[in-house]
Amino acid sequence: MKIKIEFTVDVDAETIGQYMEDMHAVDETKRDFVQSYIISGGIGSLEEALLNNGFDHNIIRRVA
Repeated sequence: MKIKIEFTVDVDAETIGQYMEDMHAVDETKRDFVQSYIISGGIGSLEEALLNNGFDHNIIRRVA
């Protein structure tokens, strides 16, 4: 099953920029950083919930 999820987030660009500097994340834009952070965090949370409840956690993958 494929599910498309779209939403907009409002972030403080200055705070994100400072966080990126602290993390030495200089190879992507703030927009790309926030997008990849939210995507990976969401997928990771679902995988962990599945694993903690006895399900296969390797069934989730991002498709374009």
